[in-house]
Amino acid sequence: MVHAGAVHDGAGLLTGNAFVVRRSLGDGAAHWVFTADFPATALDGDDDTVCVAFNSGELVALRTSDGAVRWRQQLEVGGQPAVPLSLTLTEAGRGGC
Repeated sequence: MVHAGAVHDGAGLLTGNAFVVRRSLGDGAAHWVFTADFPATALDGDDDTVCVAFNSGELVALRTSDGAVRWRQQLEVGGQPAVPLSLTLTEAGRGGC
């Protein structure tokens, strides 16, 4: 199971307090945690890749097995920053988001 979240305190979201985590279905133990400075707006994944969009406009592809970054990029549409609200993997096993 992979999910995203953010930890807030009275001052709001702190640097590094957003995360994506892969957990065991059996006991909920974390296999890996990827930390970020901005909350996730969408994620999708398969056996090889987890794609995560953040509200900063960054799209990050993580290796499902260990959470390592496969690639990352800032999204733009017509030269303007864009924040996706949904994602779909387009090429299973190839890291395509």
